[in-house]
Amino acid sequence: MPLSTSPITLAAGGAAGLSGQRNARGEWRPQAPITLPPIACWPPRPLALLKWMFGFPGFLWPMNSLFLAMTLLTWLFLTPALASMQTFELWWIGVLFARNFALVLLVAGGLHLYLHIFRGQGENLQFSNRPLITGSTRTLFGKRFLWGDQVIDNMLRTLGAGVPVITAYEAVTYWAFSNGYIGITGSAASPAGFWVAFVLVLLAAPVIHALHFYLAHRLLHTKLLYRSAHCVHHLNVECGPWSGLAMHPVEQVLYFSTVLVQWLLALHPVHALFQIHLAIFPALVGHSGFEKLLLWRGIGLESGNYFHYLHHKYFECNYGGSLAPLDTVFGTFHDGSAAAQVAMRERMLARRGADT
Repeated sequence: MPLSTSPITLAAGGAAGLSGQRNARGEWRPQAPITLPPIACWPPRPLALLKWMFGFPGFLWPMNSLFLAMTLLTWLFLTPALASMQTFELWWIGVLFARNFALVLLVAGGLHLYLHIFRGQGENLQFSNRPLITGSTRTLFGKRFLWGDQVIDNMLRTLGAGVPVITAYEAVTYWAFSNGYIGITGSAASPAGFWVAFVLVLLAAPVIHALHFYLAHRLLHTKLLYRSAHCVHHLNVECGPWSGLAMHPVEQVLYFSTVLVQWLLALHPVHALFQIHLAIFPALVGHSGFEKLLLWRGIGLESGNYFHYLHHKYFECNYGGSLAPLDTVFGTFHDGSAAAQVAMRERMLARRGADT
């Protein structure tokens, strides 16, 4: 889900001054409960909404602008010419695969090394100081990761299955564009209208991802798909960057199907690539296990998401994200408070009673 950038106030004493608290089990949480964003507030707060979307600190475009920049650089310098992709050929599909493999390895691997190996910011703003699973440690489900190592298991699932799924979607998308099956033609007749539509589709991409993520996620929590596929991702109770795309192949196919929306809307392949990147990189960053990456003089870049951390902890809440606050509509919102915990338990007991 889309992430945000926001400053953190640090006291001179270091970690003790961070805005949050850690319990005896090593779990960190913010001092204040999660609040609904301006997009979910009534009556509307237009100034707060604009700041949330475009300001600094904001939510929507400060961080997504970085992902858009990555998309543009990838399209301009790391993607074969569209005209060369009119027929499926191993060489250009191989280029896409190698490029996707390298980008995921760079982002997820770099974050993992900095945060979990070199401990670049220690335990500051880390959701849980319990280590990622290694050796003979057993998971919540009584199963072991491959070779008993959570990181190795997640890397293999991400690079060995996730990257091929990403590449397959991307290859079919470019082939369809190059053959004129998708995309808008005749834009030269109205260049101004084309560029207005171009920007609007870009702005819509994070919303498309948020809505698709919520709907797909709820589907994955049905009994059949949870037991056969989604439970693999939920082996990651304590998360690291490699957890973000560590999924069963069925879930990866469903998760990255967000690009199918752009088969209907996209005016240019950049739209489709941006949609794919919004599914890749926020997932890697957002599962870092930390609320923020501490940068310079108390400034922090939001790297994780306590909202989604609670989903990994409790499973039955916070299925979506704040950009599309559907959890508040369907009664599955958990703000981290004791009252929300009681409400979640009552909801689960009522559902179990209805199933019996």
